[in-house]
Amino acid sequence: MAKRFQLNPKPFGTNPPADPLKRVSLIPRSAEQKLTDNLGERRPVAAKTHEDGEQSDGHHVAPPPNTVEPPTKVMDHEPETKIGSVVPKTAHHPHSSEDIVDANSRHSLVPRSLGDNSLGGRFGPGKKQAFHRNGRPMFSLSDDRVMADRVLKTHSPDMIFFDVKSLLSVVDDIFKSHVPSIDSSAPKPSLVFKDYTDHVSFETFADLIDQISCEIECKCLHGGESHGMKTTGLHSHLDSRNTATFSVLSMVSKYRWDAKLVLILAALAVKYGVFLLLAETYATNQLTKSLALIKQLPSIFSRQNALHQRLDKTRVLMQDMVDLTTTIIHIHQLPPNHITAAFTDHVPTAVYWIVRCVLICASHINGASGFKQDQIMSFMEVSEIHENSERLRKINAYLLEQLKKSHLTIEDGIMEDEYQELIQTFTTIIHVDVVPPLIRLLRPIDFLYHGDGASKRRVGINVLTQKHVLLLVSDLENIEKELYILESLYTEAWQQSFEILWVPVQDFWTEADDAKFESLHSNMKWYVLGEPRRLRRSAVRFVRQWWGFKNRPILIALDPKGQVMSTNAFPMVWIWQPFAHPFTTSRERDLWGEQEWNLEFLIDGTDPHSLNQLVEGKYICLYGGEDMQWIRSFTSLWRSVAKAANIQVEMVYVGKRNPKKGIQPIINTIRDENLSHTLPDLFQIWFFWTRIESMWESKQRMLKAHGTKGFKEEEKDLVLQEIVAMLGFGGEGDGWGLVSRTSDLMVRAKGNLFSNGLAEYNQWEVNIPTHGFLKALNDHLLMRLPPHHCTRFMLPETAGIIPNEVECTECRRTMEKYYLYQCCLE
Repeated sequence: MAKRFQLNPKPFGTNPPADPLKRVSLIPRSAEQKLTDNLGERRPVAAKTHEDGEQSDGHHVAPPPNTVEPPTKVMDHEPETKIGSVVPKTAHHPHSSEDIVDANSRHSLVPRSLGDNSLGGRFGPGKKQAFHRNGRPMFSLSDDRVMADRVLKTHSPDMIFFDVKSLLSVVDDIFKSHVPSIDSSAPKPSLVFKDYTDHVSFETFADLIDQISCEIECKCLHGGESHGMKTTGLHSHLDSRNTATFSVLSMVSKYRWDAKLVLILAALAVKYGVFLLLAETYATNQLTKSLALIKQLPSIFSRQNALHQRLDKTRVLMQDMVDLTTTIIHIHQLPPNHITAAFTDHVPTAVYWIVRCVLICASHINGASGFKQDQIMSFMEVSEIHENSERLRKINAYLLEQLKKSHLTIEDGIMEDEYQELIQTFTTIIHVDVVPPLIRLLRPIDFLYHGDGASKRRVGINVLTQKHVLLLVSDLENIEKELYILESLYTEAWQQSFEILWVPVQDFWTEADDAKFESLHSNMKWYVLGEPRRLRRSAVRFVRQWWGFKNRPILIALDPKGQVMSTNAFPMVWIWQPFAHPFTTSRERDLWGEQEWNLEFLIDGTDPHSLNQLVEGKYICLYGGEDMQWIRSFTSLWRSVAKAANIQVEMVYVGKRNPKKGIQPIINTIRDENLSHTLPDLFQIWFFWTRIESMWESKQRMLKAHGTKGFKEEEKDLVLQEIVAMLGFGGEGDGWGLVSRTSDLMVRAKGNLFSNGLAEYNQWEVNIPTHGFLKALNDHLLMRLPPHHCTRFMLPETAGIIPNEVECTECRRTMEKYYLYQCCLE
């Protein structure tokens, strides 16, 4: 296994933070290096840096024969090392020594830590020192600084812009082209011609691309190639490729980082494309055969496996170069204030390694073209491609991570601005119509669905102009019950007063959600938002945070001028239905002022059968619970009492709050045994208890609007006390009962107390002639109240109003408050 050498001595006891790229070494470690490490031989010695700044001739000194190297402790790289270490400096300096850095340009990506002399900060050359330790070369942090300084000296952009994306797409197409086969009978892929008519002409850069291609060819022929590398000449090889890299960079000094890379990759694509064309037409074109003979293509074609092996591995490195270049292009597209040191400290290094990999690919193409005799790739060549490919991928992964963070920051900033705009739209801005604020809330969606079934069509948002609008906001999971009740209430009278617009809100959308949305809205009679998955995050945040949408659906009421009348009109709709229009606080207060607590109000809209029985003058007894034995006993007692008192009693089973599937068998048993009447289905049972919850929420909202502290007004509000008692009954599983007639007294009690009171009918029947049936029953139940009781009720947190204090409906003491977390799946 290859050893790692410490870049700089670490101070004793220090534990610096880990750098995500510290293991990406900038010093290529070839197979020969690994072999010599394993054999205990010396690694090639880097060129020494003299105190006067001059360098040696670049030749290394070979160790004497049979020299035994003392063991060296394996150390890791310094954490300050960025994307790796650069190769040692050479005596050659093909580029200009001027350090022209356009720090004012957002495209320059020059590290801010560098001054005018490019010596300070992270990329400064640092203190000069010899790269040796104990007779072995030691590549320190100064290597990175020297390399970065040299790369930046080749970078003096003059703001020349062109369509880098289009040119890179052409380059990528060439790199991905099919590798031809000499066998004419071999199957060929279907031809797909890409239309480049929409691409900008690159005629201006044709000469430059040709010059870069010639420079790359020249450097590969004179020492930059990967073939024939010997262990003893490794340092010379690395030094030569390093020189060639800076030579190519100096030719594109006036372009941005992304433009440099695209032009250099285009030069490589020209070379690679010409080779593929020669190989493609070799078997059918005499001119190609003549050119192939000069380039020795017949010899490589005679060994198809070698050709494909070389090109396949080279194409992997090409793709990595394209991927990293694409990332750098995306970095340049960021706003100037988002191009941080996370990019400026690494992009120059990434550019260096991409150009270096271009030279490696060019060398391998030369090998395939016949310039070298070694047709089968050596282990050293394969290792070189693999290590450089891995290096580019690590750099790209790091930059992509930083790019993702920058995009999230930008999106968060945009979302915050849009969120504040929506707050102003619905709070401070005065509108003359409801449509403009709706367009701001729903954009970029600009159409609605209307109608049910086959008559459903697309319409514009403008159809809601000068209308009262109820925005039905919900997700896709908790809407079925509300839809069921709304459909039964949505009559022509409703449609004449206001329009309903369903706005589905989800943080994330899947294909299953799309299918469910289509299924839900297909039969809706009201308006539905088109393509709700496109709703902006700022709109979702506004609905959740400003209007209080959580899990339960809400109904936002807007008047014809876009003013918010209520952030949740559902309580008023459930209680008073269309009579609650226009859903304002003043209207809510007036309705409560006119409302009396009686059985007719309690069951309004939930059970037409019971309402008809009330009109006929019958007593109505509502009861609930899950104890089937108690239900049989309770209904039997009532039949006996009704017969004895000569009254007509209609019993109605209303289940419990939050009815689940477990209630349905009870309903079936009651119907099968003809014990009593029941509400039609689970939806009606849910609606019955939801109305009571809505009454409580509405009452609390009225108390809060009056600024009541401690909710002491509850003592005076008899209606609120009865509502709280009913909510307590709704959570009881043991049973409860409530009996009344039209606007008469309402008698209520828990299950066992009520059953015992009915069983003791002979004790209070004497009071019926003077007090009446209900008053006599109520007085007897009050006399039988147990000394100890346990009253409790649950409030949904999504109601939005949780009082600090609630009084017990039986003893008037303050109830204790608990938090309940519940998940009920059946």
